[in-house]
Amino acid sequence: MNQLRIIIMSTAIMLSVAAFAQNEIDRVVDQFSTIGSSTFTSAVERDPHTRRVIKTVKVLETSYGPNVSKLKNAFEKEANTGNFSTKKEDNETKMILTVQTERTNRIYMLNFTSHHNIYSGGKATIIVKVRQKQENEKNNKL
Repeated sequence: MNQLRIIIMSTAIMLSVAAFAQNEIDRVVDQFSTIGSSTFTSAVERDPHTRRVIKTVKVLETSYGPNVSKLKNAFEKEANTGNFSTKKEDNETKMILTVQTERTNRIYMLNFTSHHNIYSGGKATIIVKVRQKQENEKNNKL
């Protein structure tokens, strides 16, 4: 009986780690979306028949260096919660984090410009695609 409790608790912890990425990065994006030095856009795609959300896209653009630094730190902090990659070319850096859960596929992207660790502009994009029931059932059978 104690082993079953340990297994259940371990599973719950592992699932919460995957959800933590969305919470941390989304929290920072939501925080900066209300600040005057940022531009925030959000769009939702719905199924025309059921009106359920299919996909959500959020875009935050900021030219304020400390905001870019905090976004970068949030991405680096969450790098181990999914598939993470960083690509640097000259002064441009692109970070991508993908997180797949049973219910959603999430893509977090951050593009920013820096020169000697001084950040001059950044753009964070969050794409959340809700998996359909048929897709979930298909994956569970595999």
